[in-house]
Amino acid sequence: MHRTDYQTNSILTQDTVYVQYRKTGKAPNVSYPHTHCGYEIYYFQNGEANYIIGDKIYSLSPGDMLVFRGDIMHLVKPSLRVPYLRSVVNFRVEDMVHELHPSIQEKMSILFETSGGERIQFSEQERCEIEHLFFCMAQEQRRRELGYKDVIRSLLTVLIARILRKYEDTLSRRPAVQFVGQREANIQHVLRILNERFHNRLSLEELAVQVHLNKHYLCHCFKQVTGLTINQYRTKLRIEEGKRLLTESNKPIGVIAEEVGVGVTQFSRLFRQHVGVSPQAYRHR
Repeated sequence: MHRTDYQTNSILTQDTVYVQYRKTGKAPNVSYPHTHCGYEIYYFQNGEANYIIGDKIYSLSPGDMLVFRGDIMHLVKPSLRVPYLRSVVNFRVEDMVHELHPSIQEKMSILFETSGGERIQFSEQERCEIEHLFFCMAQEQRRRELGYKDVIRSLLTVLIARILRKYEDTLSRRPAVQFVGQREANIQHVLRILNERFHNRLSLEELAVQVHLNKHYLCHCFKQVTGLTINQYRTKLRIEEGKRLLTESNKPIGVIAEEVGVGVTQFSRLFRQHVGVSPQAYRHR
């Protein structure tokens, strides 16, 4: 159930920065857990949504911004009851080296490299400035006039500075203990176990015992929060690890299947079903 967002990767190869301004609806290419290269700045402007980054769950409110590495699997589950509106910037940090002071680069790396991303919450007054920066970047990207890439990188530098200032101010005011709802805390615990032990043949009953929940309630809550079943989520983890091993090693496919926790026949079937090609073809490509 995992997908690589090839559209974002392709655009970043050409333009270094990819801006989506006030997008509505649910993008079909990111309806499943997905990854891409670079960093992402996701600005939630309207609606109700849960955003999952790694094993962290964010219940979003308008004005929330999420910053994270694109290669961490992430998934948004917006409510269909209200209009869903967001703006997004994707960029590659190596393309911003000459735009950012070394001290800014260091702070940005610490912020964006957090395993489950970070949330920054802007006030209503601050949102006007943030949205204006997104608007100006989108205009430059659309018009593609002389020097547009330089202008976009300069505007992105301003946005990153605003984010870092707000984050440092938030840290100074943040209470030592953060509270989340019990349901979200339970699912975060499940996500953590699945992310660490997806290669084990861990049954639903064993998983329910580990988190001290009834298995039927666990399945209901997991689907409600993530939009996926536990087996769907575990499958996408196995597929992603399989893709990594196919790309980075010369291990036989039977060995890779065993390492991700399934038989070779099942691995080949699932891989073709979710990636669109066989493991052999994927490695060759």
